[in-house]
Amino acid sequence: MDDFSKWKPLCHDNILTLYGITYGFGPVPAIVSPWMSNGSLSTYLDRNYDSLSMAQKFGLLADVAAGLQYLHSEGVPHADLTGSNVLINSDGGALVADYGLLTTCSELNGTSYIRSNVRWAAPELFEVPDTDDAPSSPKLESDIYSFGCIAYQVLSGQQPYYNIRSDHQVVVAILRGVKPKRPDIPAIEDCHWSFIEQCWAELSQRPPIADVRDLMCRYRDAMC
Repeated sequence: MDDFSKWKPLCHDNILTLYGITYGFGPVPAIVSPWMSNGSLSTYLDRNYDSLSMAQKFGLLADVAAGLQYLHSEGVPHADLTGSNVLINSDGGALVADYGLLTTCSELNGTSYIRSNVRWAAPELFEVPDTDDAPSSPKLESDIYSFGCIAYQVLSGQQPYYNIRSDHQVVVAILRGVKPKRPDIPAIEDCHWSFIEQCWAELSQRPPIADVRDLMCRYRDAMC
């Protein structure tokens, strides 16, 4: 339990509160958090994408960026940001969940970082060390890549690599440097696509989360 206690003091309007940890639901501990009535971002978009305005879509992205900025300010990489662990509350606001859980479970179990949601994962997370040393800790910049995938999902209504059925094939595409395909319908505007591509740039060239949040807020406000 002490290994998880470092996450409990984290508190922000756009991250899901951690109440505690419980066991008995699988091979790794389960977190206990408030119930979010609208489910995950992926589920919410499946149900509501066509009815959401652009202001609402960028509002979701601004919320996620705000939560991520807070985590980064505390030195906490999320390490597994996907459409499944962004949750939507009853007011349609987005909260980041499961932050740091993948890293902590890996440390506890002595295993490498296991990716179950490869479609949102940064390419560097698939690199295999040349030695038997433990893999390097996830970097904050890897979350920026994943945020670009979240932006892709919110603006297109499709998961990254929607045109590739198998996750195994997605991994092959990532290792070959193939990025998610720009959708034709619905079209993503050039300026928004340029931002997503910046998030997918080489690790050192990705924008800081403060700039990402500011841009999402500007896009949101411009749509109102």
